[in-house]
Amino acid sequence: MVLLIAAMIEGPWAQTQAPSTAAPILIPGPDDGYQITKTDGSQAAPSGFEGRTDTSTLTAVGNTPATMGKGVVAKFTIGNQVRTCPQADGTAEGEGEFSITVDHTDTQVSGTSKTHLEMRAKAKYKGQVGDDAYLDGPVIAEIDYSYTLSGTLRGTGGALATPAGSQVPQHITVPFVVGRGLTAPSIGAFAGGDPTRGRFSEAIAVGNALAYWAGVYYSIAQTRWRSGLCVQISFNPPSRTVQPALGTQTTVKAEVKTKRGEIVKAEFRDVHAFAGGGVSPAAGRSDVGSPLVFTYTAGNQRASNAGFQALVTSRAGIAEEAWNATLGTGWSGQISCVRSNTGDEGNNPGQSWSNFTVARITIDVQDGAGEAKGYTEVKNIAINLRPVARGGFLPDNSSSTIGTAEATRRARVVVNVRPDGQYSIQPEFLPFPPGKQRSVSCYREVCREQEMPLYIDACLSGMAGRLSEPNQLHGSMNEVKTNLGRNQKGTYTWTVMWDLARQGTSR
Repeated sequence: MVLLIAAMIEGPWAQTQAPSTAAPILIPGPDDGYQITKTDGSQAAPSGFEGRTDTSTLTAVGNTPATMGKGVVAKFTIGNQVRTCPQADGTAEGEGEFSITVDHTDTQVSGTSKTHLEMRAKAKYKGQVGDDAYLDGPVIAEIDYSYTLSGTLRGTGGALATPAGSQVPQHITVPFVVGRGLTAPSIGAFAGGDPTRGRFSEAIAVGNALAYWAGVYYSIAQTRWRSGLCVQISFNPPSRTVQPALGTQTTVKAEVKTKRGEIVKAEFRDVHAFAGGGVSPAAGRSDVGSPLVFTYTAGNQRASNAGFQALVTSRAGIAEEAWNATLGTGWSGQISCVRSNTGDEGNNPGQSWSNFTVARITIDVQDGAGEAKGYTEVKNIAINLRPVARGGFLPDNSSSTIGTAEATRRARVVVNVRPDGQYSIQPEFLPFPPGKQRSVSCYREVCREQEMPLYIDACLSGMAGRLSEPNQLHGSMNEVKTNLGRNQKGTYTWTVMWDLARQGTSR
């Protein structure tokens, strides 16, 4: 892909003019008198993102009388990563990068000339998902492009000269529309940029290339968040914890949550009961603090699959799940936990920061066995600026750590009940495999990247209590700490909930 993109913008890299006293920098071809070596690489986007980063390096060493002593090293990179899941408000974000660096060396008897060229672009993408779970309107790509040329030259007499380099920044905005299937995106008219600064057409070409491939990955992400990967229906009481008597009614509340645990405004539709039962309403809306309330009516004959199913659509994705009105002989239901640090963010003239972490584990249980779903996300960003002589600020140093981890494990839930009615709940499952987090620290223009494992926090613990009914276990724990972080607005929350039931001998 990298060489394809390079070909799309052939002018900027295939033949680039060095400082005025030098010949153009050429990327040699197979018949230009060079020994050429190429290496290519590709890395998939981290967990929680769609996309990849492609790299290519070309090394050319002159091997003819006309090219002896000359060498070129060219490096190309293009990468995009788009979040698989939108945020609770429907914001769908991503970022991209594009770079070409060319180092040309010409070693002759009179001395060595060197020229260094860099073209770089950083892109930030932002789209908005509508209530129908499709992207609503174009995604906006904000692209910062820069062109830098520098070098040292040897004249015919061997004198060393350092010609004035050039640095050209451009900022452009490129909208693109993502279709409702896996189709190519439609690139809209760009805005911004300054033709008087130069490199204007190159900035547009790079911006269009980044936007096109971002649109491809947005299309993939849209398919995934519409297939049930990003939200889930939360029922109260949970599935398999209530078995109403034949012909009786039960009230069930339902709302939709993201993987982070945020409640999302959602539309329920195609709600229908199983096995002769009934449910109303057949459609409706839920919102933050306002779950949709269903009335389930059990059938007149006992059925193994009693309950109802619902399909939901939201700005954070689509889900389809069932609420089962049956009990097993063993403990069934759901246990869950969430641990989060939120609200620690702010800015002032010299710095800005934002720190967020969340860990969730949910185990859906049937007769003591089930599946544990784990999710962790971290996003910590800090930027420090330095004042400049004529007023204003420039970046001084920054750091960021971003990553997600998501996995499932088979689980077993053991409930121990003592003769005095005290009980404890112990979930058992193998450790989740780690995800990845990427840390980037920068000082002025020099950045270092590091990739590290990200583990899913074991937030399930302390589930115990006293039985109030021999075949029902309900309980929760909650810990909240406030006034945390730099601005004293951060909040730490840890919540554990359990809701289990069984048929038992008294039913």
